[in-house]
Amino acid sequence: MIAGGWKGAAIGTGVGAAASIAVIEIACDSPEIRFDPGSIITLSAKSRGGPALSSLTGAPAAPAPASQPAPSYAADAGAIVPAAPAATAPAANPVAGQAAGSQPDFTALKDDFIPGEKVILYDDFTDMAPDEAPPHWKVRGPAVTLLASGALRQLNVGTRTILTPSIKSYPKNFTLEQDMVCGPKGCQFFWDFFSAKDHNNSALRVGASTDQDQLRVSASSLKENSLFDTDITINWHAPIKTAIWLQNGRLRLYFNGRKVSDVNQIELPDFDDAHLVVNFFGDGPLGFTRVRFAESTPDFSHTIMSADRYVTHGILFDTGSDRLKPESAAVIKSIAAGLQANADLKLKIEGHTDSTGDAALNLDLSKRRAAAVKQVLVAEFQIDAARLTTDGLGATKPLEPNDTPQGRAQNRRVELVKQ
Repeated sequence: MIAGGWKGAAIGTGVGAAASIAVIEIACDSPEIRFDPGSIITLSAKSRGGPALSSLTGAPAAPAPASQPAPSYAADAGAIVPAAPAATAPAANPVAGQAAGSQPDFTALKDDFIPGEKVILYDDFTDMAPDEAPPHWKVRGPAVTLLASGALRQLNVGTRTILTPSIKSYPKNFTLEQDMVCGPKGCQFFWDFFSAKDHNNSALRVGASTDQDQLRVSASSLKENSLFDTDITINWHAPIKTAIWLQNGRLRLYFNGRKVSDVNQIELPDFDDAHLVVNFFGDGPLGFTRVRFAESTPDFSHTIMSADRYVTHGILFDTGSDRLKPESAAVIKSIAAGLQANADLKLKIEGHTDSTGDAALNLDLSKRRAAAVKQVLVAEFQIDAARLTTDGLGATKPLEPNDTPQGRAQNRRVELVKQ
């Protein structure tokens, strides 16, 4: 997370820092607390009497060999973490096809969000210069500001900023994902969707606002003033991941992987415009690090049986690693269910990356990630290993040019091919 800060921040045990037996304090002599790659952090402990009990200073990371390029975060399939520097790239596994470390238990995870596949807009602000306006958005209201830390970008907004994505037409069914940072005081955002017949009144509004130490989440339409209205608890010190899924008159809303609303039989017109409206009245930043619009597609079983190929951007991995992210649960479960329902179905699992970084490292990573998907299907869902083969193609089969954030996001994917 990139964030502005205070002169200092303390975390204590007990009732308040003053009554605590231990205090951890982070302080700086500027308006911001910011840790860049290579920062040195010193931790110290003091007794009630005052003398330091211990002191630890983290050594800076060893520089990477000049001959080793940074690995791509290409196959993260939309993950917002920046590319890892070469020195932190995990070594190849000693056993071919073995996943790095243990994988999450996908049979126990409850996440059912499946991101749309046909990307309409993807923006991580990496093609925006600090002194430029965001190229994929029309901005109205106060100026926006771009912050940068390594490969990560954050678009900070002001009070009553209105952002309109450069989307020419909206499909009937779509998903909208956004990753944002905000504080508990005076933060509000909502998405307004409009029909071609009425640009003055939103046909659908979905949003959230801070309510003391909670986030108040709500939605409404022209025909229903309140589709839902609920409060949820948020960790204000971590990025907030929001997902909206509109499918056949059913609206689902997720915060940090948790489904907070699921309403159906909503009467909505076709949309041709949308605005992200932001109000910000408090301390600290309100910013966005990633926005992804994508058209929803039929489920795995329908697609693989009709088209013989299923392309997914919903299988995610840790950066530079073949460890699957828990957010992959819904897609992994749908693939497992399709295989369980059709005993004759055999698949080849392909890993694909974008062209960022070294081609040989990307190729190796894509192969290990495809093998990791197979490992989970076999070990956790009891799919016969003989029904699954794997391959990695690195960046050799792009869907779109790799010269834009959206193109690179499209190319980071897993494909399953009927055999």
